[in-house]
Amino acid sequence: MKLLNQALLQFEQVDWRRDPELGLIDLIFTHHPSLIELLADDITLGQPAKKMGRQDSPTVEQVVRAAVFKELKGLDYRQLEYTQEDSYVCKAFLKLEARHPFSFQVWNKYISRIRAERLTELLIALNKIAIREGLEDLDRLRIDATVIATNIHTPTNNSLVWDCIKESHRLLAKLAQQEGITYRDYTKAAKKTFFAINNSKADKRTTLFIKQLKQFTKTINQVDKLAKKKRFPRA
Repeated sequence: MKLLNQALLQFEQVDWRRDPELGLIDLIFTHHPSLIELLADDITLGQPAKKMGRQDSPTVEQVVRAAVFKELKGLDYRQLEYTQEDSYVCKAFLKLEARHPFSFQVWNKYISRIRAERLTELLIALNKIAIREGLEDLDRLRIDATVIATNIHTPTNNSLVWDCIKESHRLLAKLAQQEGITYRDYTKAAKKTFFAINNSKADKRTTLFIKQLKQFTKTINQVDKLAKKKRFPRA
């Protein structure tokens, strides 16, 4: 319970009051540096960690912390770059201190090296420590019902057909892998037509859209054909 007592003291600071979850993770990282080592090989590509942490590159610990922060907040790399400059809590969690925030390209370079299974392993380890130390209570469930805005594209006829073509090819790839069957990929041509429709004058859009519908028809016919083969295999 020693860690729990230190957590209570830490939350007296203004830094973590608006994001206690990050405060707990920061505390766990501080007292369990071995967690950082779980991702060290991925980040350094097997090279000595001492080569990282120069003024123009983050330390291994900063990369791990940034990866966890990005995962928990659901950010992309550009949003991470903005947040580290805009949020004092983020800056404190990433241990930037007096250092200049890193660009999204730098974060992308190092965080993208981390394998998904390794990051999952780290998050599981964090939860196990939190439970063991009494920082998490499994007898209670906290649910966030906050409604937030999300970016969606305008559902035009052109975008809806393009979405259907992309989803059809996702299913095609899955079915083809299971059945060992080849198929024709129309996504490259369909994507080109999609942008052409958006950027063309009104008098040319009808012809281009008819072309797109033909490519869509060919695509869904392939899906139907492979689906029937999977459902009714030949003798």
